[in-house]
Amino acid sequence: MPSAPAHLRGRWHRWRRLSARQRRLTLQAWVLLPFSGVALRIVPLRHLLALLALRIAAEPAEPAIRARETADDGDTLSRDIAEAIARAAAQPPGGSTCLSRALVGAVLLQRQRRPAELTLAVATPGEGLKAHAWLESNGAPISGFPVPPTWQPLVRFRRRVEPS
Repeated sequence: MPSAPAHLRGRWHRWRRLSARQRRLTLQAWVLLPFSGVALRIVPLRHLLALLALRIAAEPAEPAIRARETADDGDTLSRDIAEAIARAAAQPPGGSTCLSRALVGAVLLQRQRRPAELTLAVATPGEGLKAHAWLESNGAPISGFPVPPTWQPLVRFRRRVEPS
């Protein structure tokens, strides 16, 4: 029986080195990404945010988030979710947007009863009309990072988790 091509064996070995939680999160993200893209096309964003219990933040959005992009708070779950989204987005069917990846991250965080903060931003004048979304949890970057300094946050949505 012929052996698998080297690139497939490499992928298999990398997959096997992941922990069970990392594999589970990657599979969940891979399944959710296409659905989030479809949902963004047919369901108003306000309804998707309500389903994820994301509420508009009381204070105005600020670009200070960039200072925390490299912060390492020892939160391995946040890092695992961020890496799972990146792994899933790199595989077919792919074609995800920053907003669809952020929504998938919000779902995965919600399943783990973790807070989420989704920021919607626009590029500064001179770059044309462009938008970007990023997600973080307790200051840990989840998706949409790094955020270039030319992006100006418009609105921030938060989901707080009550201590149990």
